[in-house]
Amino acid sequence: MRIVFMGSAEFGIPSLKAIQHSEHKLSGIVSTPARPKGRGLKLIPSPVAGYARANELSPVMTPAKMKDASFREQLLDLAPDIFIVIAFRILPESIYTIPQRGTYNLHASLLPKYRGPAPIQWCLVNGENETGITVFKINAGIDTGNILLQKSLPVSNDETAPQLYDRLANLGAAGIAESLEILTKANPDFKKQDDSQATPAPKLTKEDGRMDWRMTADELYNRIRAFKPFPGTYAMLNGKRISIISARPAESGTASAPGAISRVARDRVVVSCGAGELHILEVKPEGKRNMMVRDFLNGAELREGMLLQ
Repeated sequence: MRIVFMGSAEFGIPSLKAIQHSEHKLSGIVSTPARPKGRGLKLIPSPVAGYARANELSPVMTPAKMKDASFREQLLDLAPDIFIVIAFRILPESIYTIPQRGTYNLHASLLPKYRGPAPIQWCLVNGENETGITVFKINAGIDTGNILLQKSLPVSNDETAPQLYDRLANLGAAGIAESLEILTKANPDFKKQDDSQATPAPKLTKEDGRMDWRMTADELYNRIRAFKPFPGTYAMLNGKRISIISARPAESGTASAPGAISRVARDRVVVSCGAGELHILEVKPEGKRNMMVRDFLNGAELREGMLLQ
């Protein structure tokens, strides 16, 4: 089959490699335009575009607008059998209907659970012990198309978003390789999604990272591991932002108000939550580097009863 790959993020690179080294023809790559980054605002290509160019894969297309007529003509000229889309933009109907065999998306959840742009993070926020990947045929909805393939994996209770991201990216590559074999058949089987079981995975905002100490210690711990590296988790202490890098929950607690420091130990600061306590182990004070709490306490005067807000 002739395949056009569409993607931008690191998440898609293992799958791009799987296509590259398959028996199928990688006819082209579509990614987002280079963006200015760093102090010098140097234009940096997306991870996918960078990988493609480093490995001399072509053509690499980076359209500013998906509905651009000349971009559609470029795709038509490639005569693709299928598009594979991973961590990319929402495609207009005029684009996703080009391939005769359809356009397929790799999504980092077991659809219909966690439809949306942040499935890995919301899976961890909700303390799931299982997740996986779904390959589905794109339609006019958001992550609503018929399912071609799913693969699951367990989630440990101390796994962070970057760790799960890497595992799902590799599982996704295996899923894409298997999906390509299925799609070589004349009439592959699809499963319709049960919309009544759908759950959302909305885009993350900076405000999602603010600690709400009325939550339980377990709920806050899940947010700390889910929101790495963005938006991070933080609270305000004496009018300054302090990021919470790592912590662990504990069931024991005091009658202190949520957000109150209940104990200060050599290597931890213990904060009362809506239920239980959070033992904070690593922080990043505003304007400073990450540091273990024992180092933070060398220059900070914390005492019982102080409030994190």
